[in-house]
Amino acid sequence: MNKRHRISRIIPALIALAFVAALGVQAFAQAPKGPRPEQFTYPPLNFKVPKAADFRTKLSNGLAVYVAEDHEIPWFTASLLLRTGPFLEPKDKLGVDGFVSSIIRSGGSATMTGEQINERMDFLAGTVTARSLSIHMKHLDEGLKIWMDILTNPAFPEDKLRRDKDRSLPEIRNRNKNVTQVAGRVYNDLIYGEDSPIAQETNEETINAITRADLQAWHKKYYGANNAILVVSGDFKKADMLKKLEAVFGKWRKADKAVPAIPKVQQAAKAGVYMVQPEVIPNQGVIRIGHLGLTIDNPDYPAVDLMNYILGGGSFSSRITKVVRTDNGLAYSTGSSFGGGGGGGPRGGGGGGTGAGILYPGTFTASCQTKNSTVVFAAQLMLDLIEGMHNGDVGEEDLKMAKSARVNAFPSMFAGVGSIIQNFANLEFNGRPMDYYDTYLGKYEKVTVADLKRVAQKWLQPDKMVILVAGNIEECKAGANNQLPNQPTIDAMAAKYGGRTIGGLAKTYGDGTVHVIKLK
Repeated sequence: MNKRHRISRIIPALIALAFVAALGVQAFAQAPKGPRPEQFTYPPLNFKVPKAADFRTKLSNGLAVYVAEDHEIPWFTASLLLRTGPFLEPKDKLGVDGFVSSIIRSGGSATMTGEQINERMDFLAGTVTARSLSIHMKHLDEGLKIWMDILTNPAFPEDKLRRDKDRSLPEIRNRNKNVTQVAGRVYNDLIYGEDSPIAQETNEETINAITRADLQAWHKKYYGANNAILVVSGDFKKADMLKKLEAVFGKWRKADKAVPAIPKVQQAAKAGVYMVQPEVIPNQGVIRIGHLGLTIDNPDYPAVDLMNYILGGGSFSSRITKVVRTDNGLAYSTGSSFGGGGGGGPRGGGGGGTGAGILYPGTFTASCQTKNSTVVFAAQLMLDLIEGMHNGDVGEEDLKMAKSARVNAFPSMFAGVGSIIQNFANLEFNGRPMDYYDTYLGKYEKVTVADLKRVAQKWLQPDKMVILVAGNIEECKAGANNQLPNQPTIDAMAAKYGGRTIGGLAKTYGDGTVHVIKLK
């Protein structure tokens, strides 16, 4: 076939293809447009909240148990909530609770070494820790026996304690190098105070002071049926499982009653600008802006939660994410929270750690991580949005969006029987109202725009605002001098907050001084 003949065959094919494509484009252009997402309508939410009483029972020794049948696969899953912390550890032995929880499993029992337990559980295709068991139903009896053995007869060998200490010390020595961890820890100190039990953290002295005798004493004092709640789900009949649990856990002794001393809190630091530089100087700065908040069971919390969803808690639906990330491209992750949020604290979060917002007031925290030159600009943008919300810049459409998100997400809290019983067990464990989920939707549905404005005035507190920047201090102080794509916005924020440097924020929100914090 010569070249001319090949071309003569290709040209008609190309013409035909172009004709078909043109018809497709025309059809696409003429296709009716569908409704926008906000135009969709849905039937009213019809969800019946499960009842805790349907799942809760007690064994003969008083151990509270939440049990649910789940016949999807032949599997057994259990977890144990234990009241062994926080706020129980002696100040000079911080870390003992974590060591006990770890070495109970790794150190084995009086009858099986940790290595023997590893081999056996691998053979049974299950996992066991001090606080959980996951195993096939056909191996359940042996799994429960091993679990109860390590809970009641731990060996606490010296070599495992030395190993855990050796693993802990490098982390302690390096904790001042990571900018996110530094920001979380220092923010905790500013909000709750360095001497507060909430902000206490392990150090080389407390770790080295812990002995095998301390582990044994801690276990003897707190590991018992009266300090625990057992949560169990799997492929079984409830009546049969309760008999099995009674035979195993019903013999578990009682321990000393764990009564943690929940600290009374008040904000430690005055409003102002604070800066801290990690030992490894980063090319980005971490911003934490906020103050002491409230507990989740405060009557204002539903309105506060909806208000914060609009401000910075609703991911891409929130104002902070839209302005800081989408519009100005300053950060990948940014937002705000009420509760334990903030990230990176020594006890679980830079907004208070374990128990924040539940056992004691958490924080309001707006946060982001951005390059050094845009730290001031990003902080100004977040403060501008916080001020706007505080001053009542919120309307009916905002409320509708936030309320729809929270109400429609409510059933997902009960996605599966495991989630249901864990939710109820957590309520009891933390001493919270057991009707929390029964009243949840009603509290959110009755929130009005007037409520949003009221709680924004009350719980967003400019006169207490702590502004913390962790990063390269000199570079973060300088601010953005020339960012052409954002220049009009940069200029507007600079005009409002006294310039492009962090000194302007110190004058607006503090005593005019940028307080530099030395790491310990």
